Amino acid sequence: MFKVRLIGKPTFFQTLLPSFYSNYCLTESKKQIQTGITNKMKKRTKIILISLLAIITMVFTFAKVKRVSPLSWGHKEVNQSMFSNEAINGYDAVAYFTENKAVLGDEAYSYNWKNADWNFSSEENKKLFIENSEKYTPQFGGYCSFAVSKGFTANTNPNSFEFIEGKLYLFADEGMKSNWKKNQKENLQKCETDWK
Repeated sequence: MFKVRLIGKPTFFQTLLPSFYSNYCLTESKKQIQTGITNKMKKRTKIILISLLAIITMVFTFAKVKRVSPLSWGHKEVNQSMFSNEAINGYDAVAYFTENKAVLGDEAYSYNWKNADWNFSSEENKKLFIENSEKYTPQFGGYCSFAVSKGFTANTNPNSFEFIEGKLYLFADEGMKSNWKKNQKENLQKCETDWK
């Protein structure tokens, strides 16, 4: 058993019941230690929860900015900017076919189709799109074809594209495009199956 060393003159209670007082001091000491441990655990738990919340927030923000989400969660029919209705990042869908390059569209030549604003670089391109929208629309709503083959949607880089049998396919970057093309036939089948 521990002995309690008193500093100064003992009180009446301490002299009559030294054993009880000693146990009382030890119990109080244990309570203080347990309270300290509990407070440390609460603090650590708080830090862990705040860290997890920060990580989840960063992942969610990244996913929203890159427009990454599982196809099974539902998605817009057309790849649109986060804060506007601009289709395919505001690029001219017809220019891919007529100029074989990404050309930024102009809001002055805009056309709303499938709840998205399609911008074009000229009135002529706008008319071509209106006459045959299905021909000029990128496959899978303008989302990254590689992502669609993996069961997700993802935003695209306007300069990363490919024509296959007269159809336009967009990609997030050149690396994903080259990976997708390695098994092009299989990936096309996956995309067609996954896309809803």
